[in-house]
Amino acid sequence: MNTKRTLLTITGITLALAATSAFAQSRGQGRQGAPGQQRRDAGAAPADAAAAPQPAQTAVAPQPRPTGPTQFEVRPGGMSRVAFQSDAPLETIDGVSTDTQGNFTVNPNAPSQGFTGRVQVSVNSLRTGSDMRDEHLRGGMWLDGARFANITFEMQRTNLAQPLQPGAEVSGTVTGRFSMHGVTREITAPVRVRYVPLSNDHAGMQQFGVNADMIRVRSDFSINLSDYGVSVIAPLRLKVSNTITVRVDLTAFRR
Repeated sequence: MNTKRTLLTITGITLALAATSAFAQSRGQGRQGAPGQQRRDAGAAPADAAAAPQPAQTAVAPQPRPTGPTQFEVRPGGMSRVAFQSDAPLETIDGVSTDTQGNFTVNPNAPSQGFTGRVQVSVNSLRTGSDMRDEHLRGGMWLDGARFANITFEMQRTNLAQPLQPGAEVSGTVTGRFSMHGVTREITAPVRVRYVPLSNDHAGMQQFGVNADMIRVRSDFSINLSDYGVSVIAPLRLKVSNTITVRVDLTAFRR
C-alpha cells in the first residue's frame, strides 16, 4: 500500500511539472509569436529597412558659362593644399599646408587675356609631422613667421592658349611674383588647369561647399631657400636641402 501511495505521489508531481512547463511555453509564444512567425519577421526586417524613405538630394542648377573675365575664389578650409619636400642626403622632410586661400580672374574662353591671381599660404600653418621641427621652421632662423606671416604668389600672366572646356585639362605656364621671408622674385611655374562646371553630379555636395563652377589648378616647381634669404647652416646641410620642391593643388570656386 505504501508503495502505491509513493508511485501516485511521484506521478502527481511529474504531471504538475509538465503542466507548469507547458503553461510557461504558451505564455512565451504569446509574447514573441510562433517560431515560424519569428523567422518570417526576421526575414522581413531588411525589406522594411530598404523601404524606408531616403533623404532627397537637392537638385543642382548649372551656371551659364562665363563670357568674359570671371573671378574664382580659393577658399580656406582644406579643399586646396600646398605640399613641399626637402630631399637631403640624410633625410627627406615632407610638409603640407591646407590653410591656402586666394583668387583668380580668368576668362575660360581666352585664359591668357586679362589673367591675374593671388595665392597665399600662412607660414604658421606649415606642418611636417614634428612639432619641434615645425616650431624651428616658423622661427627667426628659418621662415620667421612672426615677421613674414605669409608666403604668396601673385600671378601676372599665363600662356594658356586653349579655351577651358568642361573636364578637359589644359597645360601651360604661369608667371608672377613669389614672396617668402621678405624677399620677392619672379618665377614661372608649369600649370595644369581643368574647368569643372557645377552639375547634377555634385548633388548633395553643397554641405561640403561645392556650390559653384570650379577651376582646378595643379603645379609642381622648385625654389632655393638661399634665393629668399634663408641659409642652411653647415651642420644641417646633410639633413635640410637648399632646394625645396613645391606641389600645389588648388580648387577655386566661381564668385
